[in-house]
Amino acid sequence: MTEDLTAFGLEPQDSSDELSEAESETDSEPVWPECDDCDYVGPEVKCRLGQSIPLCTACFAEREGLL
Repeated sequence: MTEDLTAFGLEPQDSSDELSEAESETDSEPVWPECDDCDYVGPEVKCRLGQSIPLCTACFAEREGLL
């Protein structure tokens, strides 16, 4: 239940404006880093332990000799 606060000089606010701002933030695609070896862009790409450059899981395993 919302109360009428116009007597106090406050105007009613439309809650749909707040929702549209929140939706627009979540609608944009996340920005993922790019693997330095294979140029793959995705959530698996990160600077891993012992590596100073962003690598995807496959390139990291290959560099570390895990394959």
